[in-house]
Amino acid sequence: MGARLELADAYLHTPGSDPTWSESRYVDFYDATARVGGWLRLGMRPNEGHAEVSACVYLPDGRVAFAFTRAPIGANGLAAGGQEWSVGEPYVAGRVRVAGEALLLDDPWLLTDPRRAYAQCPRIECELDLVTSTQGLAAVMGSDQEHIEKIFLPGQADFHYQHLAHITGTVRVGDMRWQLDGRGGKDHSWGPRNWQAKIYMRWLICSLDDDTGFMLLRAVGPTRSTRSGHVWVGGEFAVVDDFEMHNAYAGEPHHELRSVSVRIFAADREWSASGQPVAWLPARHRRTGADGVESILRIVKSPTMWTWPDGRVGVGHCEYHDLLQAGVPVGLAD
Repeated sequence: MGARLELADAYLHTPGSDPTWSESRYVDFYDATARVGGWLRLGMRPNEGHAEVSACVYLPDGRVAFAFTRAPIGANGLAAGGQEWSVGEPYVAGRVRVAGEALLLDDPWLLTDPRRAYAQCPRIECELDLVTSTQGLAAVMGSDQEHIEKIFLPGQADFHYQHLAHITGTVRVGDMRWQLDGRGGKDHSWGPRNWQAKIYMRWLICSLDDDTGFMLLRAVGPTRSTRSGHVWVGGEFAVVDDFEMHNAYAGEPHHELRSVSVRIFAADREWSASGQPVAWLPARHRRTGADGVESILRIVKSPTMWTWPDGRVGVGHCEYHDLLQAGVPVGLAD
C-alpha cells in the first residue's frame, strides 16, 4: 500500500527544491450537443518564476481558439495569466475561470509551426467559467499513490491523481457563447516535471455518465513502460490490469489519429469501446540536450466520441505524445 491522498492534497503543496518542481491542474471537456470542447491547464513552476498557462476551445465549425503563455509568478498558487482555479469540496467540486486573448486557428495544424501561427492568426477574446463535479475520493486513480506506478514513468511527476468529471458552465469566444454541459477528465500533479520523460504516451478518457467511464494510460520511456488506468462502472472503481489498444492514423503530413478501439481488463471483468476523434490540436515541447541536439515532443489533443458495444455513447479526449524522428511520430505502431 502506498501513501493515501488526504483532503489537503486537493489544494496547494510546498514546492520542493528541484528547479523543475511543478504543480499542475488540468481539465478537459466535450459537449456533444453543442459540439464544443476544450481543455485548460495551469502548471505552476515557482522555482523557475513562471507558470505554464494553456487554454483551448474547439469550435463547432472546426476552428480552434488556443492560448499559451508563460506567466510570471512569485510563488506557488491557483491563479496566473488570466486563469484561476478554486477548490470546493475536495475531490468532489471545483471551479476554473479563464479570461484573455487567444489565437483563432482556421486550420489547427498550423500550430505545428508556432511562429507562423502567431504571426498569421487573428486574436479573439475568450471567457470560460466552468464548474467541475467529480465522484469523490473513491473514484480517484491515485487515491492510493501506489496507483501512479502503474501509469506514470519516472520524471513525469512524483505525485498525481486523476478522475472523470462532469463539466458545466459558460464558454464565450468572441461574440459566440455556449451554455456547456460536458464531460471529460481532470488531473492534479506535483513534483519535478520532465515533459520528455517518455518516448511516447497515449492517454484515453471516456465518460458516459456519472457512473460509467474510464481513463487509460500507455507510456513508453527509456527504461520502463506502463499500461493501466481505471474504470468507473456502476459507481464502482477498479484499477485496470491491462488493456489492448488499436489505433488507426492518417498518413502524411500529420499522421493524426482517426480511430481507436480498446479492450479493457480489470480483475475478472472486461469492457470494450471504440473512439472517433472529432478535432485535433498539435502542441509541442522542445528540449536541447547536453550534446546540443534538439528533441521535439509532439502532443496532439483530440475531443473524442466513444461508443460502447451496447450502443451507448460517451465523450472524452485522446491525448497522444510522441517524440519526433525526421518529423514522424515514433509511436505510430502502438
